[in-house]
Parts: sequence; C-alpha cells; structure tokens
Amino acid sequence: MFILYGTMFVFGFLENIKGVSYPLIKNEFDVSYETQGMMISILSISYTLFVVAAGFMLGHFGAKKIYFFGLTCSLLALSSIYLMPGFWTAASSLFFLFAGFGIFEIAVNGVATQLFIKKAALMMSLLHFMYGAGAIAGPKAAGILADPAGLGMQWRQIYLLSVPLVLIIFIPLIFAKFPAAKGEAAQKNLGYISALKTPSVWIFGITLGVMIGLEMASPNWGGLYFQDLYGMDPTTRGANFVSVFFILFTLSRLTSGFIIEKIGYMNSLIGAVLICSAIFITGFALGETGIYVLPLLGFFLAIFWPTLMAVAIGYFGNNAPIMTSAIIAIAGLLNAGIQLVMGYINQWAGAGWGYRSCLLFAAILICLLLVLKNRMKLFTKYAYTRRPGGELK
Repeated sequence: MFILYGTMFVFGFLENIKGVSYPLIKNEFDVSYETQGMMISILSISYTLFVVAAGFMLGHFGAKKIYFFGLTCSLLALSSIYLMPGFWTAASSLFFLFAGFGIFEIAVNGVATQLFIKKAALMMSLLHFMYGAGAIAGPKAAGILADPAGLGMQWRQIYLLSVPLVLIIFIPLIFAKFPAAKGEAAQKNLGYISALKTPSVWIFGITLGVMIGLEMASPNWGGLYFQDLYGMDPTTRGANFVSVFFILFTLSRLTSGFIIEKIGYMNSLIGAVLICSAIFITGFALGETGIYVLPLLGFFLAIFWPTLMAVAIGYFGNNAPIMTSAIIAIAGLLNAGIQLVMGYINQWAGAGWGYRSCLLFAAILICLLLVLKNRMKLFTKYAYTRRPGGELK
C-alpha cells in the first residue's frame, strides 16, 4: 500500500514539474515554439508507447518486475538529465522519464486491481487523490527552488533533487512481496492479445476513453473558449478557471469515494454524467458568467476514472490487471482522437464549439454506461459477489 500510494504521489510530483521546467528549458536553449511543441509531442508518444508495452510485459513478467523497470527508467532519466548539454539530449532523458510514467500507469493499476477487492471505488479514489496531491506539490516545490529571489536553481538541479523521492519507493520495492500469485498465473494464461480480443475490454476502453476526453476538455479547451469568445486573459481569469477546476477535482478524489460506496458504482457514474451535462448546459447558457459555473465540473469528472476501474476489478476478477492495462491503452488512444476532433470542430464550426461538443460526448457516455450496465448483470445492491475461483456469479 505504501508503494502504491507513494508511487502515485511521486508520479504526480514529477510529471507536473514540467509547468516550471518547460519554460526554463525553452529559454536556456532558445528554441522555437514549434521545436518545443515537437518535444512535448514526442514525450506524449513515449508515455503512450510504454503504456502499451507495459501491458504486454505485465502478463509475462508480473507487476513487481514492471515496477522495477519503471522506477529504473525514472532514476536513469532524473540522474542523467543534469549532464545533457543540448536541447535534444535533454529531451532524450525526459523521454525515459515519460516512459517511466507510462509504466507506472499500468503497474499501479495492475497492483491496485489485486489489492482493492473491498471498497474498490473508495480505495481507487484515494489512490488518484495522491496523484493530485503530488501534482499540486510538484510545481510549487519547483517554483520555490527555481525562484531567482530564492534558491535560484536550474531546472536540471530540480530534476536531480527529485531522485530521493524515487528511491523512497525503489528501496521498499526490493523487499516487498506482491499479492495474488494466482492472479499473475491467470494473466500469463490470458495474454495481452487475448485481452484485446475480449469485447468487454473494448466496451470498458471506449467508455473510459470518452470519460478521459471529457475530463481533459476543460483544462485543454476551457481557457481558449473564454479567451476566444469573451476576450478573457488566459494568464489571469483563464488560469483561475483551471486552478479551481483542479482544486475541486482533487478534493473529489479525497472525499467522493465514501459516497460512491454507499450509492453504488454504476449509479454514481450515470449520476455524475447527468450532473456534468446539467453543468455544461448551465455554464454555456450563462455565457461569460459561465466561468463561475463550469469549474464545478472538476468535482464530478474526478469520479469517472477510479469508479470505472473499480467496476473493472469486480467484472474481470483475477484477470483484472491484464484486462485493465488493455483498457487504459484503448482509452488513451481514444482520448487523443477526441481532443483532435474537438480541435477540428473549433476550426470548422467556430471558436467555442469544440468545448461545447462536450455535451455530445456526455450523451454518448450515458449510452455507453447503459450498455455496460446491461451487459455485466453483476451488481448486487452495492457490491459484487464472486465464486471461489474469482469469477463473478
């Protein structure tokens, strides 16, 4: 449990240092926005590729070895970046750091699906709260270290000083005994390709992909929506919009799990989508004043990922680690497509319609959840029931 929750905090901390380090990297090497954008795109590709690769490796090597691989990638990246003399050599170190992030995504969720059998939604919500806590602490710590009026450190030194955080997870990992050997044997028999051939995996993956698309729409398109339509400064009111969104998002991850366990997983998901739809309609109808309403989305969107993963834990039983790794890969690729579609909608239909298209995706998500609920037929009033072998009654 320490390794799981600690990893998510470190993951959030390291990934979101970029809010401070990316501008400093651009300034040091004096590269164009195009070159900077190319680097960011390559790092996103690294993350996605290693999510898929880790899914394949999980069934063959088990979660502990995958964990070692991800932490090793992170340690090598954080240690080597201090020595890199040029822009692209520094980017190559960051490439391996983001590879570690992709591996963490699969390793953490793989172990969580084995540990979180009881109160899965609550435990998954708290797990992802730790990422949010790290995401808040990372930029703040990096800003203090880099502040010219304070310590005035270089971005390289900030990454180097993050090595002890990874070691705090790496050292206990050496001695940890990971659970569910039977589950790992089941994963080896199943295989990643077999997981991708399972129709339920695609239903879960597409559902999660639409959820992530809605989750990412506000930070990706909300600021542009208010800037393009109402002339708001993205560095002041736009930034405040995103900040409040993520504060509520993180608060929800801390508190909503207790409520979800009471009212049921699918009921919570469907209810959250309906509330989000109402917030979208109200926020868009209010025009400029909607900037005070739309951040409320953060609280309800935060429910999506951990709760759907909790549903998958119950549905797939011992095969959950390998199945969820395939689900995450499908969802990540679909989300990339959704963000691209929103960009095209803005381009063709006019400024603001990309963000407004969230209402369409919310309607699609409700349909997907109803299909998923009808397909599973596995819920009792609040929880799942399993046979001794792990399959669902």
